[in-house]
Amino acid sequence: AFFVSRYRGSASRMAAQETSALREELLAVSGIGPETADAILLYALGHPVFVVDAYTRRIFSRLGLADEDVDYHQLQARFLKALPQEASLYNEYHALIVALGKDICRPRPHCAVCPLITLCPAGKAQQAGTES
Repeated sequence: AFFVSRYRGSASRMAAQETSALREELLAVSGIGPETADAILLYALGHPVFVVDAYTRRIFSRLGLADEDVDYHQLQARFLKALPQEASLYNEYHALIVALGKDICRPRPHCAVCPLITLCPAGKAQQAGTES
């Protein structure tokens, strides 16, 4: 209803809006939280917004770069500060995080095949525990 009434069902009309104002509009829609709003902005509308999800929290927590319960906006701000503001880069980077989290850095991780094992304190500790 929001999409049709506000943008007459036009994704291009919606995409033409300024990112922060559009994000606030999306967050005002019942049932849309920060992750969903940012996913719409990035994937559907091409706005340069980094999406943080459970995979992001898990991976960066295990790497020792964030607490697992880090606030969504705090973790997002770290990515926005560290990376160039490019939707295609955010899209690719998030896709790589999702692939790593889905296939390797699972709740029960497969550290032995992880490409980040040399950087990961949690993975090194797990490997050391299985080698003894």
